[in-house]
Amino acid sequence: MALYKLGCSRRGSFYRRVLWGLGLGLPLAAAGVWYNVEAGFAWEQSKLGGTLFNYVGSIGVFLGYVGLVMLVARSGRLTRARARLAAVGRMAFTNYIAQSVLCSLIFYGHGLGLFERVGGAACVGIVVAIWALQLAWSPWWLARFRFGPLEWLWRTLSYGQRQPMRVA
Repeated sequence: MALYKLGCSRRGSFYRRVLWGLGLGLPLAAAGVWYNVEAGFAWEQSKLGGTLFNYVGSIGVFLGYVGLVMLVARSGRLTRARARLAAVGRMAFTNYIAQSVLCSLIFYGHGLGLFERVGGAACVGIVVAIWALQLAWSPWWLARFRFGPLEWLWRTLSYGQRQPMRVA
């Protein structure tokens, strides 16, 4: 919001410049990962030195991602991907809760109980699968309904009257 209020959203050159943040921030974050791996993820090293790399590098990575996303959004390219992401965003509350419920069922004892039994690659696979599900489900839902189910409930409770749900 601060960048928006400063007028940066109107200047494409700003976004091209902040892409350098990825070039600076990603190596710092990678150095932090390397430091933690070398230290065997020992608590003292990880919390004292290992996180410092990420704290500093994350600022550059954040700005780089903002620049990348804004340049893609302003370019008019990837319209189908942007439409799917927009649908996920319009159903953010529903998708957040659905993600939490799915991960709870996957990892905790009332579900599959896979907590600390799944390696890093499998966790990435779970993340990709949940995102793929949301990228497919959200546009399908919004083609039929005006809001996600929890967004509808929230609006109905906020306005004190039942909101129309179906797309006209």
